[in-house]
Amino acid sequence: MNHKKIVAFDLDGTLLDTAPDFLIAVNTLQERHNTNKSSFNDIRSRVSEGALALTKFALGIEDKEPKLLTLKEELLEIYWDCCLEKTSLFPGIAELLKELNNNSIDWGIVTNKPLKFSEKIVQNKLSQFNPSFLICPDHTNSRKPSHKGLHLACKITNAKPSNAFFIGDHRIDIEAGKNAGMKTIAVGYGYVPLNESEKEWGADFCVMKASEIKNHLKTKLWL
Repeated sequence: MNHKKIVAFDLDGTLLDTAPDFLIAVNTLQERHNTNKSSFNDIRSRVSEGALALTKFALGIEDKEPKLLTLKEELLEIYWDCCLEKTSLFPGIAELLKELNNNSIDWGIVTNKPLKFSEKIVQNKLSQFNPSFLICPDHTNSRKPSHKGLHLACKITNAKPSNAFFIGDHRIDIEAGKNAGMKTIAVGYGYVPLNESEKEWGADFCVMKASEIKNHLKTKLWL
């Protein structure tokens, strides 16, 4: 019987605090287009919505704007240049990843962030912790809440979804985990959208600090 256990994480807002670099990118875009700059809290709560949503918010435009996709690409070009400036691990994440490694539990990342950006950031910020997988929409032609990325993680590691946890800071992460048949942990320290609470998403567990994740993994698994 296969009892191998794995832990999969979302990237932005779960493992890494990327919002400061998104703020730099958004403010730069706004400066170029002569619009008012956004506050950190405005951007932090919208990071998980993706570049298109950030572009629309930053410039006050709608889907019908003819140049929307061009402006989104401009934002991404700016972000590419600044995406390593202030991004850092959330407190407690380094210790958690070391604990997983010390207990020979495979862990990795399933994100909606494009592969180009994910590889650059993971290589710089997380490679020393030896993730077993990095799965982006480029690999599955799908985005969370699709289960495909998480099932690919199980295939790569030869684990069953029932022996896996998925941890994320957005409703779609929890939906993806449930769609995949995994246990789920919602993190309230991440980029929870305005007027939402991680407690509303139906996760198996909720935490407000990364250090609390280990307690739930101990209960159910492992450490």
